[in-house]
Amino acid sequence: MGSLSGVRLDCPLCGALVNDGDPPEPGHCPGCGARYIGGTERPHGAAEATLQAFGIAGDPDKLARALFEVGPETGVAVTSDRREGFYAWWVFVAPDEATHTRLATLAK
Repeated sequence: MGSLSGVRLDCPLCGALVNDGDPPEPGHCPGCGARYIGGTERPHGAAEATLQAFGIAGDPDKLARALFEVGPETGVAVTSDRREGFYAWWVFVAPDEATHTRLATLAK
C-alpha cells in the first residue's frame, strides 16, 4: 500500500511499482523499461503528450479511446495513478519498434 500522502503508480504492462511518494515525472518503468508519459487530468492529455513525445502525427482523442479498448499485451496501456483527492492519467509504451508502430496506428 502507498503512503497516505504519496502518489502510487504501477506499470499496467508488467505490474512493477513505478512510483510511491512525490508526484511522478515521466520516465521509464524499472520492471520492463516501458516509457510512461502523461500526468494529466484527462486520458486525452496523456495521449496527446505521448504522441508529442514519440513525434507521431495522430489524433489524441482516437488514441485515448483506443487505449481503453486494447489490453496491456499490446505493449501500450493507459492507467491512472492513485493519490488522495484526485488522480492523473499516464500512457505506458513498451520499448520496441513494433509497439511504437502500433501506437501510431491506434492514433489514426
